[in-house]
Amino acid sequence: MKLLQARHPGIPVTYSLGEPWPGELDDLPEQAQIAHFHFYVYGVLGALYEAVGLGHGTEAAPQTATWPTPELAAMLRPDAPPFADYQPDEPWRLAATGIPRELFYAHDWVDPDRWDLWLYENYPAHRQAMRDTLAGWVDSVAEFARRRAVPAVLGEGVVGYTPLLTRFEEDAVGKDIAEFVVDRCLAAGFQGVVLTSNAAPHHPMWHTDRDWMRRVNSRITAA
Repeated sequence: MKLLQARHPGIPVTYSLGEPWPGELDDLPEQAQIAHFHFYVYGVLGALYEAVGLGHGTEAAPQTATWPTPELAAMLRPDAPPFADYQPDEPWRLAATGIPRELFYAHDWVDPDRWDLWLYENYPAHRQAMRDTLAGWVDSVAEFARRRAVPAVLGEGVVGYTPLLTRFEEDAVGKDIAEFVVDRCLAAGFQGVVLTSNAAPHHPMWHTDRDWMRRVNSRITAA
C-alpha cells in the first residue's frame, strides 16, 4: 500500500474487505485512504446453500458423501448431466477462481425458478436478521471511517453469490434489500455505494432493470 501511495500520490489507495465484523475493524492497517467494504449477508441464501449440501458462498464444498444431494437434485434442470461427467466449460476456472466443481455444477444446472422459489418460501424467517446484520455493518463501517478520517464506500453486495439466471436478488425482494442498504449508507455518510453485484454488463439485470438502476443511482449521486 505504501508503494502504491508513493507511486500515485494523487490516487487514494485502499484494500477491500467483506463481512466487516465490528470488533475486528480497529485491527485493520492504518494506511488505507478509503474504508472500502463488501457486504454479503447471505441469510436465506446461506440457508439454501446449506440445504443443498454446499458451504458458504464461493467457499462451497460438499457436506455429504451423496452428491448431488436429494435437495439439489430436485432443483436441477431435466437435462442436467451426471455430476461425474461434468466439468466447467473452461477448465482454467477451477484453478483460477478456487471455486469447487460442485458449486459450478449447481450454478450451471439448477432450474432458476426452483432455486428462487425456495428462497421466496424461506425468506420471511430470515428477513429481519438480514436487515439487522446489514444495518450493523453499515453503521460500524461509518463509525470506523469517522475514526480514521477517511471516506466510506460500499464496493459489492448485498445478498450473495447467485446463479446467473436466477432472479431473487434482481426482483422485488432483492431490490428492497439493495435500496435498504443504499438508504442506510447514504444516511450514515457513505460517499459511494454499488447497487448490487449482479448489476454489471455481463448480467441480465444490466439489460432488464435499467430504469431501477438509474433511479436508485440518482439518489446516490444526488447525495
